[in-house]
Amino acid sequence: MPDKKQTLKGRLFLLLFGLPFAGVGLGFLFLSAIPSLYEWQQMKSWPQVQARLLHADLTINRGDSSNTYNAVASYSYRYQMADYTSDRVAIMGGSDNIGSFHQDLAAELKYALNNQLAVPAWVNPNDPSDAVLNRDMRWNLLGFKMIFVLIFGGIGIGLMIFAFKAKTGSTDHPESNTKPWLGQQEWASNQVTCKAKNSVWFMWAFALVWNLISLPATLAIPEEFASGNKLILIAAIFPLAGIYMLVWAIKFTLSWYKFGQLTLTLDPYPGSIGGQVGGTLEVPVTYTGQQRFPVSLQCVHSYESGSGKNRSRHEKVLWQASGLAHTHPSPTNGTLLAIAFEVPIDLPASEPHSSSYRFWRLDLNADLPGVDLHRQFELPVFATAEKSQANLPLSTQHPLLNEEHEALIESVANIEQIPGGVAMYFPMLHHWGNNLVGLVCGLFFFGAGLLMRTEANVPAIIVWAFTVIGGGIAFIGLKWLFTSLRIQLDHHGLISQRYWLGIAIGRDQIPRADIAKLQITAGVRGNSAKGYQELYKIHALTHSGKKILVAMNLEGRATAQTALEAIGSLSGYRIK
Repeated sequence: MPDKKQTLKGRLFLLLFGLPFAGVGLGFLFLSAIPSLYEWQQMKSWPQVQARLLHADLTINRGDSSNTYNAVASYSYRYQMADYTSDRVAIMGGSDNIGSFHQDLAAELKYALNNQLAVPAWVNPNDPSDAVLNRDMRWNLLGFKMIFVLIFGGIGIGLMIFAFKAKTGSTDHPESNTKPWLGQQEWASNQVTCKAKNSVWFMWAFALVWNLISLPATLAIPEEFASGNKLILIAAIFPLAGIYMLVWAIKFTLSWYKFGQLTLTLDPYPGSIGGQVGGTLEVPVTYTGQQRFPVSLQCVHSYESGSGKNRSRHEKVLWQASGLAHTHPSPTNGTLLAIAFEVPIDLPASEPHSSSYRFWRLDLNADLPGVDLHRQFELPVFATAEKSQANLPLSTQHPLLNEEHEALIESVANIEQIPGGVAMYFPMLHHWGNNLVGLVCGLFFFGAGLLMRTEANVPAIIVWAFTVIGGGIAFIGLKWLFTSLRIQLDHHGLISQRYWLGIAIGRDQIPRADIAKLQITAGVRGNSAKGYQELYKIHALTHSGKKILVAMNLEGRATAQTALEAIGSLSGYRIK
Protein backbone atom coordinates (compact mmCIF):
# COMPACT_ATOMS: atom_id res chain seq x y z
CA MET A 1 0.00 0.00 0.00
CA PRO A 2 1.53 3.39 -0.97
CA ASP A 3 2.61 5.68 1.86
CA LYS A 4 1.91 9.40 2.13
CA LYS A 5 5.20 10.33 0.48
CA GLN A 6 4.40 8.21 -2.56
CA THR A 7 0.87 9.61 -2.76
CA LEU A 8 2.11 13.20 -2.55
CA LYS A 9 4.60 12.44 -5.31
CA GLY A 10 1.73 11.15 -7.41
CA ARG A 11 -0.27 14.32 -6.80
CA LEU A 12 2.75 16.47 -7.68
CA PHE A 13 3.29 14.49 -10.88
CA LEU A 14 -0.38 14.92 -11.81
CA LEU A 15 -0.14 18.65 -11.10
CA LEU A 16 2.99 19.07 -13.24
CA PHE A 17 1.53 16.89 -15.99
CA GLY A 18 -1.61 19.02 -16.19
CA LEU A 19 0.28 22.35 -16.06
CA PRO A 20 1.41 22.50 -19.74
CA PHE A 21 -2.05 21.47 -20.94
CA ALA A 22 -3.62 24.21 -18.85
CA GLY A 23 -0.96 26.65 -20.08
CA VAL A 24 -1.79 25.98 -23.73
CA GLY A 25 -5.53 26.34 -23.16
CA LEU A 26 -5.25 29.46 -21.01
CA GLY A 27 -2.70 30.93 -23.40
CA PHE A 28 -5.11 30.66 -26.32
CA LEU A 29 -7.88 32.07 -24.14
CA PHE A 30 -6.13 35.07 -22.52
CA LEU A 31 -3.52 35.88 -25.19
CA SER A 32 -5.63 35.40 -28.29
CA ALA A 33 -9.37 34.79 -27.91
CA ILE A 34 -10.26 37.36 -25.23
CA PRO A 35 -7.96 40.14 -26.61
CA SER A 36 -9.43 39.58 -30.08
CA LEU A 37 -12.99 39.87 -28.76
CA TYR A 38 -12.05 42.98 -26.77
CA GLU A 39 -10.45 44.67 -29.80
CA TRP A 40 -13.41 43.72 -31.99
CA GLN A 41 -15.74 45.54 -29.60
CA GLN A 42 -13.40 48.56 -29.33
CA MET A 43 -12.94 48.85 -33.10
CA LYS A 44 -16.67 49.39 -33.55
CA SER A 45 -16.12 52.95 -32.24
CA TRP A 46 -12.83 53.69 -34.03
CA PRO A 47 -13.09 56.53 -36.56
CA GLN A 48 -12.76 55.70 -40.25
CA VAL A 49 -10.18 57.35 -42.54
CA GLN A 50 -9.07 56.86 -46.13
CA ALA A 51 -5.76 55.04 -46.50
CA ARG A 52 -3.33 54.81 -49.44
CA LEU A 53 -1.88 51.39 -50.04
CA LEU A 54 1.90 51.18 -50.35
CA HIS A 55 2.09 47.39 -50.67
CA ALA A 56 -0.33 44.44 -50.80
CA ASP A 57 0.27 40.74 -51.30
CA LEU A 58 -0.66 37.20 -50.27
CA THR A 59 2.11 35.18 -48.62
CA ILE A 60 1.94 31.40 -48.84
CA ASN A 61 3.69 29.13 -46.37
CA ARG A 62 3.93 25.68 -47.90
CA GLY A 63 3.82 22.65 -45.60
CA ASP A 64 4.04 18.91 -46.11
CA SER A 65 0.29 18.35 -46.10
CA SER A 66 -1.25 21.82 -46.48
CA ASN A 67 -0.53 25.48 -47.13
CA THR A 68 -1.29 28.48 -44.94
CA TYR A 69 -1.99 31.99 -46.17
CA ASN A 70 -1.58 35.53 -44.90
CA ALA A 71 -2.83 38.77 -46.43
CA VAL A 72 -0.12 41.44 -45.90
CA ALA A 73 -0.16 45.18 -46.68
CA SER A 74 1.37 48.47 -45.70
CA TYR A 75 -0.47 51.77 -46.00
CA SER A 76 -0.39 55.42 -45.04
CA TYR A 77 -3.20 57.57 -43.67
CA ARG A 78 -3.81 60.99 -42.15
CA TYR A 79 -5.53 61.47 -38.79
CA GLN A 80 -6.00 64.77 -36.95
CA MET A 81 -3.50 66.66 -39.16
CA ALA A 82 -0.75 64.03 -38.72
CA ASP A 83 0.52 61.32 -41.09
CA TYR A 84 0.95 57.70 -40.07
CA THR A 85 1.85 54.36 -41.62
CA SER A 86 0.78 50.88 -40.55
CA ASP A 87 0.95 47.29 -41.71
CA ARG A 88 -1.86 45.84 -39.61
CA VAL A 89 -4.44 44.19 -41.85
CA ALA A 90 -6.94 42.35 -39.63
CA ILE A 91 -7.84 41.74 -35.98
CA MET A 92 -6.14 38.34 -35.83
CA GLY A 93 -2.71 38.32 -37.42
CA GLY A 94 -0.66 35.42 -38.67
CA SER A 95 -1.08 32.72 -41.30
CA ASP A 96 -3.83 30.10 -41.40
CA ASN A 97 -5.98 28.17 -43.84
CA ILE A 98 -9.33 28.48 -42.09
CA GLY A 99 -11.69 29.53 -44.89
CA SER A 100 -10.67 31.84 -47.75
CA PHE A 101 -10.39 35.02 -45.67
CA HIS A 102 -6.77 35.79 -46.53
CA GLN A 103 -7.14 34.99 -50.23
CA ASP A 104 -10.24 37.16 -50.59
CA LEU A 105 -8.82 40.08 -48.61
CA ALA A 106 -5.47 39.99 -50.44
CA ALA A 107 -7.27 40.02 -53.79
CA GLU A 108 -9.28 43.11 -52.77
CA LEU A 109 -6.20 44.95 -51.54
CA LYS A 110 -4.10 44.08 -54.61
CA TYR A 111 -6.91 45.29 -56.86
CA ALA A 112 -7.08 48.59 -54.98
CA LEU A 113 -3.28 48.97 -55.11
CA ASN A 114 -3.07 48.27 -58.84
CA ASN A 115 -5.86 50.75 -59.56
CA GLN A 116 -4.58 53.35 -57.07
CA LEU A 117 -7.82 53.27 -55.11
CA ALA A 118 -8.11 54.47 -51.52
CA VAL A 119 -9.25 51.91 -48.98
CA PRO A 120 -11.01 52.48 -45.65
CA ALA A 121 -9.02 52.11 -42.44
CA TRP A 122 -10.05 52.41 -38.82
CA VAL A 123 -7.82 54.26 -36.39
CA ASN A 124 -7.39 53.78 -32.66
CA PRO A 125 -8.13 57.26 -31.24
CA ASN A 126 -6.01 56.52 -28.15
CA ASP A 127 -3.03 55.49 -30.28
CA PRO A 128 -3.31 56.89 -33.83
CA SER A 129 -0.36 54.80 -35.00
CA ASP A 130 -2.57 51.74 -34.50
CA ALA A 131 -4.96 51.13 -37.39
CA VAL A 132 -6.60 48.20 -39.17
CA LEU A 133 -7.96 47.60 -42.67
CA ASN A 134 -10.45 44.85 -41.79
CA ARG A 135 -12.20 44.90 -38.41
CA ASP A 136 -14.52 41.90 -38.92
CA MET A 137 -14.36 39.12 -36.34
CA ARG A 138 -13.36 35.81 -37.91
CA TRP A 139 -15.69 33.56 -35.99
CA ASN A 140 -14.50 30.37 -37.66
CA LEU A 141 -10.88 31.09 -36.64
CA LEU A 142 -11.99 32.05 -33.13
CA GLY A 143 -13.97 28.80 -32.88
CA PHE A 144 -10.91 26.85 -34.03
CA LYS A 145 -8.84 28.43 -31.26
CA MET A 146 -11.57 27.73 -28.72
CA ILE A 147 -11.14 24.03 -29.45
CA PHE A 148 -7.64 24.29 -28.00
CA VAL A 149 -8.99 26.28 -25.05
CA LEU A 150 -11.64 23.68 -24.25
CA ILE A 151 -9.64 20.52 -24.88
CA PHE A 152 -6.20 21.46 -23.59
CA GLY A 153 -7.44 23.87 -20.93
CA GLY A 154 -10.16 21.50 -19.76
CA ILE A 155 -7.81 18.53 -19.48
CA GLY A 156 -5.06 20.55 -17.78
CA ILE A 157 -7.25 22.40 -15.29
CA GLY A 158 -9.22 19.26 -14.54
CA LEU A 159 -6.03 17.33 -13.73
CA MET A 160 -4.76 20.16 -11.53
CA ILE A 161 -8.04 20.46 -9.61
CA PHE A 162 -8.08 16.70 -9.11
CA ALA A 163 -4.48 16.83 -7.81
CA PHE A 164 -5.37 19.55 -5.30
CA LYS A 165 -8.67 18.04 -4.13
CA ALA A 166 -7.75 14.35 -4.12
CA LYS A 167 -7.38 12.85 -0.71
CA THR A 168 -3.91 11.73 0.30
CA GLY A 169 -5.52 8.33 0.82
CA SER A 170 -3.24 6.71 3.38
CA THR A 171 -3.47 7.06 7.16
CA ASP A 172 -1.22 6.08 10.06
CA HIS A 173 -3.66 3.64 11.67
CA PRO A 174 -1.72 1.19 13.85
CA GLU A 175 -3.68 -1.82 12.52
CA SER A 176 -3.38 -0.96 8.85
CA ASN A 177 -0.80 -3.72 8.24
CA THR A 178 -3.23 -6.47 9.20
CA LYS A 179 -6.40 -4.56 8.27
CA PRO A 180 -5.46 -2.66 5.10
CA TRP A 181 -8.86 -0.95 4.81
CA LEU A 182 -8.04 1.07 7.94
CA GLY A 183 -5.05 2.56 6.13
CA GLN A 184 -7.27 4.49 3.71
CA GLN A 185 -9.25 7.56 4.74
CA GLU A 186 -12.34 6.68 2.73
CA TRP A 187 -12.42 3.11 4.11
CA ALA A 188 -11.67 3.84 7.77
CA SER A 189 -15.29 3.47 8.95
CA ASN A 190 -18.34 1.42 8.11
CA GLN A 191 -20.10 4.54 6.75
CA VAL A 192 -19.66 4.94 2.98
CA THR A 193 -21.07 8.09 1.40
CA CYS A 194 -22.03 8.45 -2.25
CA LYS A 195 -20.35 11.18 -4.28
CA ALA A 196 -23.50 12.75 -5.68
CA LYS A 197 -22.64 16.22 -4.35
CA ASN A 198 -19.31 16.25 -6.15
CA SER A 199 -21.07 15.14 -9.33
CA VAL A 200 -23.52 18.06 -9.10
CA TRP A 201 -20.76 20.63 -8.65
CA PHE A 202 -18.68 19.10 -11.43
CA MET A 203 -21.57 18.99 -13.91
CA TRP A 204 -22.56 22.62 -13.26
CA ALA A 205 -18.98 23.89 -13.38
CA PHE A 206 -18.21 22.07 -16.59
CA ALA A 207 -21.52 23.04 -18.25
CA LEU A 208 -21.21 26.73 -17.32
CA VAL A 209 -17.56 27.02 -18.35
CA TRP A 210 -18.28 25.27 -21.63
CA ASN A 211 -21.24 27.50 -22.45
CA LEU A 212 -19.50 30.74 -21.45
CA ILE A 213 -16.41 29.98 -23.50
CA SER A 214 -18.43 28.91 -26.54
CA LEU A 215 -20.86 31.87 -26.29
CA PRO A 216 -19.02 34.10 -28.83
CA ALA A 217 -19.00 31.38 -31.47
CA THR A 218 -22.65 30.60 -30.73
CA LEU A 219 -23.75 34.22 -31.17
CA ALA A 220 -21.87 34.46 -34.47
CA ILE A 221 -23.59 31.49 -36.12
CA PRO A 222 -26.72 33.30 -37.49
CA GLU A 223 -24.80 36.29 -38.87
CA GLU A 224 -22.00 34.25 -40.39
CA PHE A 225 -24.35 31.72 -41.97
CA ALA A 226 -26.48 34.55 -43.43
CA SER A 227 -23.33 36.00 -45.00
CA GLY A 228 -22.61 32.71 -46.77
CA ASN A 229 -20.16 31.13 -44.33
CA LYS A 230 -21.49 27.57 -44.26
CA LEU A 231 -18.44 26.34 -42.37
CA ILE A 232 -19.74 28.17 -39.28
CA LEU A 233 -22.29 25.34 -38.88
CA ILE A 234 -19.47 23.22 -37.45
CA ALA A 235 -19.48 25.59 -34.47
CA ALA A 236 -23.02 24.39 -33.70
CA ILE A 237 -21.44 21.46 -31.84
CA PHE A 238 -20.60 23.86 -29.00
CA PRO A 239 -24.12 25.10 -28.14
CA LEU A 240 -25.60 21.63 -28.74
CA ALA A 241 -23.09 20.04 -26.39
CA GLY A 242 -23.66 22.90 -23.94
CA ILE A 243 -27.43 22.33 -23.90
CA TYR A 244 -26.87 18.60 -23.37
CA MET A 245 -24.58 19.33 -20.41
CA LEU A 246 -27.07 21.77 -18.87
CA VAL A 247 -29.86 19.19 -19.13
CA TRP A 248 -27.71 16.66 -17.27
CA ALA A 249 -26.68 19.26 -14.69
CA ILE A 250 -30.35 20.02 -14.02
CA LYS A 251 -31.14 16.30 -13.68
CA PHE A 252 -28.27 15.82 -11.23
CA THR A 253 -29.43 18.85 -9.24
CA LEU A 254 -33.06 17.69 -9.04
CA SER A 255 -31.89 14.27 -7.87
CA TRP A 256 -29.63 15.86 -5.26
CA TYR A 257 -32.42 18.18 -4.09
CA LYS A 258 -34.86 15.30 -3.68
CA PHE A 259 -32.64 12.56 -2.24
CA GLY A 260 -29.55 14.37 -0.91
CA GLN A 261 -26.35 12.62 0.09
CA LEU A 262 -26.99 8.96 0.91
CA THR A 263 -24.84 6.95 3.30
CA LEU A 264 -24.50 3.18 3.25
CA THR A 265 -23.76 1.46 6.57
CA LEU A 266 -21.72 -1.62 5.70
CA ASP A 267 -22.64 -4.99 7.19
CA PRO A 268 -20.25 -6.76 7.29
CA TYR A 269 -17.49 -4.18 7.54
CA PRO A 270 -15.51 -4.31 5.37
CA GLY A 271 -17.28 -6.10 2.55
CA SER A 272 -16.10 -9.68 2.43
CA ILE A 273 -14.65 -11.80 -0.37
CA GLY A 274 -15.72 -15.36 0.32
CA GLY A 275 -18.53 -13.95 2.46
CA GLN A 276 -21.02 -11.15 1.85
CA VAL A 277 -21.02 -7.52 0.75
CA GLY A 278 -23.89 -5.21 1.65
CA GLY A 279 -25.43 -3.01 4.27
CA THR A 280 -28.34 -0.69 4.95
CA LEU A 281 -29.22 2.82 3.88
CA GLU A 282 -32.21 5.11 4.21
CA VAL A 283 -33.73 6.96 1.26
CA PRO A 284 -36.25 9.83 1.63
CA VAL A 285 -38.98 8.01 -0.27
CA THR A 286 -42.33 7.12 1.29
CA TYR A 287 -42.42 3.38 1.92
CA THR A 288 -44.57 1.17 -0.31
CA GLY A 289 -44.17 -2.55 -0.29
CA GLN A 290 -44.19 -2.73 -4.09
CA GLN A 291 -41.52 -0.10 -4.80
CA ARG A 292 -38.47 -1.73 -6.38
CA PHE A 293 -34.87 -0.61 -5.84
CA PRO A 294 -32.57 -2.47 -8.26
CA VAL A 295 -28.99 -2.83 -7.00
CA SER A 296 -25.87 -4.31 -8.56
CA LEU A 297 -22.44 -5.07 -7.17
CA GLN A 298 -19.40 -5.04 -9.45
CA CYS A 299 -15.74 -5.85 -9.11
CA VAL A 300 -14.00 -3.57 -11.62
CA HIS A 301 -10.49 -3.35 -13.02
CA SER A 302 -9.63 0.29 -13.77
CA TYR A 303 -6.50 0.77 -15.87
CA GLU A 304 -4.72 3.22 -18.15
CA SER A 305 -3.59 2.53 -21.70
CA GLY A 306 -1.40 4.53 -24.04
CA SER A 307 1.15 7.11 -23.02
CA GLY A 308 1.51 10.88 -22.87
CA LYS A 309 -1.37 12.78 -24.41
CA ASN A 310 -2.79 9.54 -25.81
CA ARG A 311 -3.30 8.07 -22.35
CA SER A 312 -6.86 7.03 -21.51
CA ARG A 313 -8.57 5.17 -18.66
CA HIS A 314 -10.72 2.11 -19.14
CA GLU A 315 -12.86 -0.15 -16.98
CA LYS A 316 -13.34 -3.89 -17.21
CA VAL A 317 -15.98 -5.55 -15.06
CA LEU A 318 -14.45 -8.72 -13.59
CA TRP A 319 -17.60 -9.89 -11.78
CA GLN A 320 -21.13 -8.61 -11.32
CA ALA A 321 -24.28 -9.60 -9.44
CA SER A 322 -27.67 -7.90 -9.59
CA GLY A 323 -30.77 -8.00 -7.46
CA LEU A 324 -33.32 -5.93 -5.56
CA ALA A 325 -32.88 -4.24 -2.20
CA HIS A 326 -35.24 -5.49 0.52
CA THR A 327 -37.30 -2.56 1.86
CA HIS A 328 -38.77 -1.63 5.24
CA PRO A 329 -40.40 1.54 6.59
CA SER A 330 -37.89 3.76 8.37
CA PRO A 331 -38.53 5.77 11.58
CA THR A 332 -38.36 9.02 9.58
CA ASN A 333 -41.19 8.05 7.18
CA GLY A 334 -38.67 7.09 4.53
CA THR A 335 -37.63 3.69 3.18
CA LEU A 336 -34.85 1.61 4.68
CA LEU A 337 -32.99 -0.53 2.15
CA ALA A 338 -31.24 -3.77 3.07
CA ILE A 339 -28.67 -4.99 0.54
CA ALA A 340 -26.60 -8.17 0.59
CA PHE A 341 -24.67 -10.19 -2.01
CA GLU A 342 -22.78 -13.46 -1.74
CA VAL A 343 -19.26 -12.98 -3.14
CA PRO A 344 -17.04 -15.79 -4.52
CA ILE A 345 -13.70 -16.33 -2.83
CA ASP A 346 -11.53 -16.06 -5.98
CA LEU A 347 -12.00 -12.31 -6.63
CA PRO A 348 -9.46 -9.50 -5.99
CA ALA A 349 -9.67 -7.17 -2.99
CA SER A 350 -10.09 -3.40 -3.13
CA GLU A 351 -6.93 -1.47 -3.98
CA PRO A 352 -5.90 2.19 -3.64
CA HIS A 353 -6.31 4.30 -6.78
CA SER A 354 -3.36 4.01 -9.17
CA SER A 355 -2.69 3.59 -12.88
CA SER A 356 -4.05 0.04 -12.58
CA TYR A 357 -6.21 -1.04 -9.66
CA ARG A 358 -9.29 -3.09 -8.69
CA PHE A 359 -12.24 -1.63 -6.89
CA TRP A 360 -15.76 -2.59 -5.84
CA ARG A 361 -18.80 -0.52 -6.78
CA LEU A 362 -22.41 -0.69 -5.68
CA ASP A 363 -25.04 0.81 -8.01
CA LEU A 364 -28.48 1.76 -6.70
CA ASN A 365 -31.25 2.61 -9.17
CA ALA A 366 -34.96 3.20 -8.91
CA ASP A 367 -37.50 4.52 -11.40
CA LEU A 368 -39.51 6.86 -9.19
CA PRO A 369 -42.28 9.37 -9.93
CA GLY A 370 -40.77 12.70 -10.98
CA VAL A 371 -37.05 12.14 -10.42
CA ASP A 372 -35.31 8.79 -10.69
CA LEU A 373 -32.78 7.73 -8.07
CA HIS A 374 -29.26 6.77 -9.07
CA ARG A 375 -26.35 6.56 -6.65
CA GLN A 376 -22.95 4.85 -6.69
CA PHE A 377 -20.83 3.77 -3.74
CA GLU A 378 -17.21 2.64 -3.86
CA LEU A 379 -16.79 -0.03 -1.18
CA PRO A 380 -13.89 -1.57 0.73
CA VAL A 381 -13.99 -5.30 0.04
CA PHE A 382 -11.35 -7.69 1.41
CA ALA A 383 -10.88 -11.43 1.94
CA THR A 384 -12.34 -11.75 5.44
CA ALA A 385 -14.99 -14.43 4.73
CA GLU A 386 -17.41 -12.53 7.02
CA LYS A 387 -21.19 -12.49 6.67
CA SER A 388 -23.79 -9.94 7.70
CA GLN A 389 -24.04 -9.55 11.47
CA ALA A 390 -27.73 -8.63 11.11
CA ASN A 391 -28.32 -11.58 8.76
CA LEU A 392 -29.48 -9.28 5.93
CA PRO A 393 -31.53 -11.05 3.24
CA LEU A 394 -29.80 -11.60 -0.10
CA SER A 395 -30.71 -9.17 -2.84
CA THR A 396 -30.46 -11.99 -5.38
CA GLN A 397 -33.32 -13.78 -3.58
CA HIS A 398 -35.86 -10.96 -3.43
CA PRO A 399 -39.42 -12.27 -3.96
CA LEU A 400 -40.08 -9.65 -6.67
CA LEU A 401 -36.88 -10.37 -8.58
CA ASN A 402 -38.46 -12.78 -11.07
CA GLU A 403 -41.17 -10.20 -11.78
CA GLU A 404 -38.44 -7.61 -12.31
CA HIS A 405 -36.64 -9.82 -14.82
CA GLU A 406 -39.91 -10.65 -16.59
CA ALA A 407 -40.76 -6.95 -16.79
CA LEU A 408 -37.35 -6.22 -18.34
CA ILE A 409 -37.90 -9.00 -20.88
CA GLU A 410 -41.40 -7.75 -21.73
CA SER A 411 -40.05 -4.22 -22.17
CA VAL A 412 -37.95 -5.35 -25.13
CA ALA A 413 -39.85 -8.33 -26.54
CA ASN A 414 -43.31 -9.66 -27.29
CA ILE A 415 -43.30 -13.38 -26.42
CA GLU A 416 -46.11 -15.76 -27.36
CA GLN A 417 -46.42 -19.48 -26.82
CA ILE A 418 -47.36 -21.36 -29.98
CA PRO A 419 -48.07 -25.07 -30.58
CA GLY A 420 -44.78 -26.89 -30.04
CA GLY A 421 -42.72 -23.81 -29.22
CA VAL A 422 -42.48 -20.04 -28.88
CA ALA A 423 -42.72 -16.97 -31.14
CA MET A 424 -40.92 -13.75 -30.21
CA TYR A 425 -40.75 -10.26 -31.65
CA PHE A 426 -38.10 -7.71 -30.66
CA PRO A 427 -39.24 -4.31 -32.01
CA MET A 428 -36.94 -1.45 -32.98
CA LEU A 429 -36.29 1.76 -30.98
CA HIS A 430 -35.36 0.03 -27.72
CA HIS A 431 -32.61 1.72 -25.68
CA TRP A 432 -33.07 4.57 -28.11
CA GLY A 433 -31.50 7.27 -25.90
CA ASN A 434 -27.82 6.34 -26.26
CA ASN A 435 -28.30 5.21 -29.86
CA LEU A 436 -29.94 8.51 -30.77
CA VAL A 437 -27.10 10.49 -29.21
CA GLY A 438 -24.61 8.38 -31.19
CA LEU A 439 -26.60 8.92 -34.38
CA VAL A 440 -26.72 12.71 -33.92
CA CYS A 441 -22.99 12.88 -33.12
CA GLY A 442 -22.13 10.70 -36.08
CA LEU A 443 -24.23 12.77 -38.49
CA PHE A 444 -22.70 15.96 -37.13
CA PHE A 445 -19.12 14.82 -37.68
CA PHE A 446 -20.00 13.40 -41.09
CA GLY A 447 -21.59 16.70 -42.08
CA ALA A 448 -18.62 18.63 -40.70
CA GLY A 449 -16.31 16.58 -42.89
CA LEU A 450 -18.38 17.35 -45.98
CA LEU A 451 -18.45 21.07 -45.13
CA MET A 452 -14.68 21.16 -44.67
CA ARG A 453 -14.28 19.42 -48.01
CA THR A 454 -16.46 21.87 -49.93
CA GLU A 455 -16.06 25.14 -48.02
CA ALA A 456 -12.46 25.22 -46.77
CA ASN A 457 -8.96 24.16 -47.66
CA VAL A 458 -8.62 21.63 -44.88
CA PRO A 459 -6.03 18.80 -45.03
CA ALA A 460 -7.50 15.67 -46.60
CA ILE A 461 -6.62 13.48 -43.60
CA ILE A 462 -8.84 15.61 -41.34
CA VAL A 463 -11.69 15.56 -43.86
CA TRP A 464 -11.48 11.79 -44.17
CA ALA A 465 -11.25 11.34 -40.41
CA PHE A 466 -14.44 13.34 -39.85
CA THR A 467 -16.42 11.74 -42.68
CA VAL A 468 -15.34 8.12 -42.16
CA ILE A 469 -15.55 8.09 -38.35
CA GLY A 470 -18.74 10.18 -38.31
CA GLY A 471 -20.32 8.04 -41.03
CA GLY A 472 -19.39 4.86 -39.18
CA ILE A 473 -20.91 6.08 -35.90
CA ALA A 474 -24.06 7.25 -37.70
CA PHE A 475 -24.37 3.89 -39.49
CA ILE A 476 -24.10 1.96 -36.21
CA GLY A 477 -26.63 4.29 -34.55
CA LEU A 478 -29.08 3.84 -37.43
CA LYS A 479 -28.61 0.08 -37.38
CA TRP A 480 -29.19 -0.31 -33.65
CA LEU A 481 -32.08 2.13 -33.57
CA PHE A 482 -34.15 0.61 -36.35
CA THR A 483 -33.29 -3.10 -36.25
CA SER A 484 -36.04 -5.52 -35.24
CA LEU A 485 -36.07 -9.29 -34.91
CA ARG A 486 -38.78 -11.94 -35.31
CA ILE A 487 -38.11 -15.47 -34.02
CA GLN A 488 -39.98 -18.76 -34.14
CA LEU A 489 -38.68 -21.81 -32.24
CA ASP A 490 -40.73 -25.01 -32.40
CA HIS A 491 -40.44 -28.75 -33.04
CA HIS A 492 -39.63 -28.05 -36.71
CA GLY A 493 -36.66 -25.85 -35.96
CA LEU A 494 -35.68 -22.17 -35.89
CA ILE A 495 -36.78 -19.32 -38.16
CA SER A 496 -34.97 -16.04 -37.55
CA GLN A 497 -35.94 -12.95 -39.55
CA ARG A 498 -34.16 -9.59 -39.19
CA TYR A 499 -35.63 -6.27 -40.28
CA TRP A 500 -34.43 -2.71 -40.63
CA LEU A 501 -37.17 -0.05 -40.68
CA GLY A 502 -39.55 -2.95 -41.29
CA ILE A 503 -37.64 -4.11 -44.39
CA ALA A 504 -36.40 -7.71 -44.31
CA ILE A 505 -32.59 -7.75 -44.34
CA GLY A 506 -31.82 -11.35 -43.38
CA ARG A 507 -33.38 -14.74 -42.74
CA ASP A 508 -32.11 -17.99 -41.21
CA GLN A 509 -34.02 -21.28 -41.15
CA ILE A 510 -32.38 -24.14 -39.25
CA PRO A 511 -33.87 -27.62 -38.73
CA ARG A 512 -34.27 -28.68 -35.10
CA ALA A 513 -31.82 -31.56 -35.52
CA ASP A 514 -29.03 -29.11 -36.45
CA ILE A 515 -29.38 -27.00 -33.29
CA ALA A 516 -27.09 -28.08 -30.46
CA LYS A 517 -28.20 -25.63 -27.76
CA LEU A 518 -29.27 -22.11 -26.84
CA GLN A 519 -26.74 -19.95 -25.00
CA ILE A 520 -26.23 -16.43 -23.61
CA THR A 521 -23.64 -14.17 -25.23
CA ALA A 522 -22.42 -10.78 -24.06
CA GLY A 523 -23.63 -7.78 -26.05
CA VAL A 524 -23.04 -4.09 -25.41
CA ARG A 525 -21.34 -3.13 -22.16
CA GLY A 526 -20.71 0.31 -20.75
CA ASN A 527 -21.81 3.15 -18.51
CA SER A 528 -25.14 4.87 -18.96
CA ALA A 529 -27.37 7.26 -17.04
CA LYS A 530 -28.15 4.34 -14.71
CA GLY A 531 -24.55 3.32 -14.14
CA TYR A 532 -22.85 0.29 -15.63
CA GLN A 533 -25.10 -1.77 -17.87
CA GLU A 534 -24.73 -4.97 -19.85
CA LEU A 535 -27.07 -5.86 -22.69
CA TYR A 536 -27.03 -9.57 -23.47
CA LYS A 537 -28.11 -11.66 -26.44
CA ILE A 538 -29.22 -15.27 -26.81
CA HIS A 539 -27.95 -17.30 -29.74
CA ALA A 540 -28.80 -20.71 -31.10
CA LEU A 541 -25.61 -22.69 -31.65
CA THR A 542 -25.62 -25.33 -34.41
CA HIS A 543 -23.56 -28.50 -34.38
CA SER A 544 -21.34 -26.93 -37.05
CA GLY A 545 -20.60 -23.92 -34.80
CA LYS A 546 -22.83 -21.36 -36.50
CA LYS A 547 -24.60 -18.79 -34.28
CA ILE A 548 -28.10 -17.49 -35.02
CA LEU A 549 -29.52 -14.59 -33.03
CA VAL A 550 -32.56 -15.57 -30.98
CA ALA A 551 -32.97 -12.69 -28.48
CA MET A 552 -31.38 -9.26 -27.97
CA ASN A 553 -31.34 -6.15 -25.76
CA LEU A 554 -31.68 -8.17 -22.54
CA GLU A 555 -30.58 -5.97 -19.63
CA GLY A 556 -28.30 -7.83 -17.22
CA ARG A 557 -27.15 -11.44 -17.14
CA ALA A 558 -29.83 -12.45 -14.64
CA THR A 559 -32.54 -11.17 -16.99
CA ALA A 560 -30.90 -12.98 -19.90
CA GLN A 561 -30.78 -16.18 -17.82
CA THR A 562 -34.49 -15.85 -17.02
CA ALA A 563 -35.25 -15.36 -20.72
CA LEU A 564 -33.06 -18.32 -21.69
CA GLU A 565 -34.80 -20.64 -19.22
CA ALA A 566 -38.24 -19.46 -20.38
CA ILE A 567 -37.39 -19.96 -24.06
CA GLY A 568 -35.89 -23.37 -23.35
CA SER A 569 -38.92 -24.44 -21.32
CA LEU A 570 -41.43 -23.31 -23.95
CA SER A 571 -39.54 -24.71 -26.94
CA GLY A 572 -37.90 -27.80 -25.45
CA TYR A 573 -34.45 -26.85 -26.73
CA ARG A 574 -31.34 -27.59 -24.69
CA ILE A 575 -29.90 -24.54 -22.91
CA LYS A 576 -26.51 -23.74 -21.47
